[in-house]
Amino acid sequence: MNSEPQQSLDDLRVKIDDVDRRLVDLINERARLVVDVGQIKRGSGIPIYAPHREAAVLEKIRSFNEGPISDRTIEAVYRELMSGSFALEQPLRIGYLGPVGTYSHLAATRHFGSSVEFENLRAIEGVFEEVARGHVDYGLVPIENSTGGGITETLDAFMAYHDRLNIYGEVQLVVHFSLLANCQPNQIKRIYSKSEAFLQCRNWLITQYPQAELVPAESTAVAAERAKQDNLGNPDAGSAAIGSELAGEIHGLHPLFEKIEDHTNNVTRFLILSESQTEISGDDKTSIMFTTDDRPGSLADVLAVLKRAGINLTHIDKRPSLEVNWDYTFFIDALGHAKEPGFAEIIGEARAHCKRLTVLGSFPRCKRTL
Repeated sequence: MNSEPQQSLDDLRVKIDDVDRRLVDLINERARLVVDVGQIKRGSGIPIYAPHREAAVLEKIRSFNEGPISDRTIEAVYRELMSGSFALEQPLRIGYLGPVGTYSHLAATRHFGSSVEFENLRAIEGVFEEVARGHVDYGLVPIENSTGGGITETLDAFMAYHDRLNIYGEVQLVVHFSLLANCQPNQIKRIYSKSEAFLQCRNWLITQYPQAELVPAESTAVAAERAKQDNLGNPDAGSAAIGSELAGEIHGLHPLFEKIEDHTNNVTRFLILSESQTEISGDDKTSIMFTTDDRPGSLADVLAVLKRAGINLTHIDKRPSLEVNWDYTFFIDALGHAKEPGFAEIIGEARAHCKRLTVLGSFPRCKRTL
């Protein structure tokens, strides 16, 4: 046996160990600086988590990266470093739409990292309520899916809570569905999942399991739990679930088929809720909720104000106002920050065409999907 390759491998491992030692020293040096920053923030009443600062840090570290490791990997490392920093500065509690194993849970852990506390809240309105009461520091709720559209429960909650909290940030998560089970594919008789998941996997299900019973569940995580319980009670139950691989890991189900969604570019956008407001990052969105006057062309007048100002809209949705039949509340996302010079005047001009207009929050525009 030639000893030269083994010696070369051993030499490389020694060098890697040396780099690891220096990395750990640098990480702890950074952590000590973070502790000092936390003391200043607490003394000045500055929020520990600041999306505009997070965006600036991630942009800077991506500019430092010359490879061969990818920007995505570097960003993931720094997100976890920042999560550990929150724990040093001040422990944070993040509320999300539970239970454990949902895509909201997955988005929260990927965005905030593993060093913060997560609060399992079982309703979107519950996330709003706990943020408004100050029981959690931040909340994360889904707002729209690229194939399924807007999330009505979130839009309705803004109508009730708009004066008690702000939109503080946004997160985009690539959603991949897996068929989870503990049996062979040809033994599946029943599939649990959320109705939206069935819709987003409809063509695949028609092709692969046209005879299977599709049973709605409150969430994909609950679906995995029900499939697990069925199979524990009866090994021949043939129950499966559609959900995330995370839900499968939590409930002991194996992914029989991965990425079964009909559209591979399936992305869900989430909003971060807070009692605080963000500062300008330089690449921001502002969310606005408004109800127009009851006259012809009132919506067009509001949109015309934004058009004349050269403001681009990235999202528009509507919900019944719940006040008068066929009266609607509109939700828009506009590029720009409400604290930028001139933006307040534009909003004021648009407000003149509305019964009411509320700025729900300004926040850094999300540039990457998790």
